[in-house]
Amino acid sequence: MNRSFVENRRKVARKVFGDNVYVVIDTQPEILGQLIEISATGMAFSFVDLGAASQRLGGREHLKIDLYAAGKGHYIRFLTARVVSNTVTCTDEFIPALPIRRIGVEFLQPTIAQQVQINLLSRRHTHAASSNSH
Repeated sequence: MNRSFVENRRKVARKVFGDNVYVVIDTQPEILGQLIEISATGMAFSFVDLGAASQRLGGREHLKIDLYAAGKGHYIRFLTARVVSNTVTCTDEFIPALPIRRIGVEFLQPTIAQQVQINLLSRRHTHAASSNSH
C-alpha cells in the first residue's frame, strides 16, 4: 500500500508501544493479540492466527475489544471498533502454517472515560512513531 496514502488518511498521529499491552477481541473463544500502535481515534494490533482465529473474525466489521497493560494497572474494557484493515504481516518460512495477522481498527464512539484511559495508556507506555517505522 502506498505509504503516503496511509499517513494522509490518519487524522491523529499514532504512538508505538514498547511495553506489553494486550488486546482481547470478543469472539468465542476470545482472540488474544498484542498492541502495536494507538492514537485517540484507532489502533493496530497483531495476533498469531492459530486454528480458526481469523475465521472467528469472519467478515465482522465491528469488534468489542478490551486492552490491558500487563503489570501496569491499565485496563480498558468494551471498546467498540470498526475494522479498517486485516492483513497477514509475516509467515515464518520454517512454520508456514503460522501466519501473523495485523488488524487496524477505528474506535467507534468511545466514552469519555475510555478516551481518558486511552490517553493515559498512550502517554505512559508509548513513544512517538518515527517516520521510518512502518
